[in-house]
Amino acid sequence: MKTFGKAVRERRKALGLTQRELATRVRFEDGYSISATYLCLIEHDVYTPRVHIITQFARVLGMNPDVLFYLAGRVPPDLCELDATNEQLEAAFEAFRRVLRDGCRGASHKPVRDLIPRGDSVDSAI
Repeated sequence: MKTFGKAVRERRKALGLTQRELATRVRFEDGYSISATYLCLIEHDVYTPRVHIITQFARVLGMNPDVLFYLAGRVPPDLCELDATNEQLEAAFEAFRRVLRDGCRGASHKPVRDLIPRGDSVDSAI
């Protein structure tokens, strides 16, 4: 199974970046860059970064943040803000498992955010 650290390392190498080069582009909330040592620990899955750093990696590496949140074992912050019922969460996770288990046969290739109408409740999207 791919991990967050492995995904970051693979993408960094595919882009031809050194750890130091990538580290200077990923910034903490205060604007300071992460260190190459911290990046090394992330790439070796010693540390799982917090939400802000995950979004920074997605931006710098040109990756979908949802994938990185999944690999980091975290829920994307926009989903945490939704007021979902237990039934909605169960249905969403079952659909997620079904797509992973069965593949994308017949599934839409649109990003999930494009499938949920703006201003509608989670109920109508599930």
